[in-house]
Amino acid sequence: RVNQITPKLFAAYPTLESLAAADIADLEDIVRPCGFFHMKAKSIKEMSAQLILNFGGVVPDNMEDLLSLSGVGRKTANLILGDVYGKPAIVADTRITGRLGLTKSKDPVQVEKDLRPLIPPERSSDFCHRVVWFGRDTCRARKPQCKGCPMAAFCPSRSE
Repeated sequence: RVNQITPKLFAAYPTLESLAAADIADLEDIVRPCGFFHMKAKSIKEMSAQLILNFGGVVPDNMEDLLSLSGVGRKTANLILGDVYGKPAIVADTRITGRLGLTKSKDPVQVEKDLRPLIPPERSSDFCHRVVWFGRDTCRARKPQCKGCPMAAFCPSRSE
């Protein structure tokens, strides 16, 4: 959904300044297909202003500053650190990593800690993207496709 709405969002608001000054109702109309559109529109508007005021219009390159931005949690912060800045970052997919027995926790911070010793830092961003795709294609939330799963032989959560 995000990939579907961003072209329209950036066509209407091509700069941080235009996003910061945007009418909240107009933002809500654009982001409505993503769900939770009231909060997302509010966060986009606030974050744009924060980036201008606090960071000179540049997206921060560290966890602490990223988490200070409206609407940014650990998952988004780790995605930015890994994908934008090329830094080691673990995007914690608590469902998949738990099903595979890589962690027992559902807390994203603890999952990150559990995965760090298992994944070489230079492969962490790639690993996390692969886990997301694996979750979409095979290890689905409601109906995991265990029958054709390449990890079924050693997965502690597989269904027969």
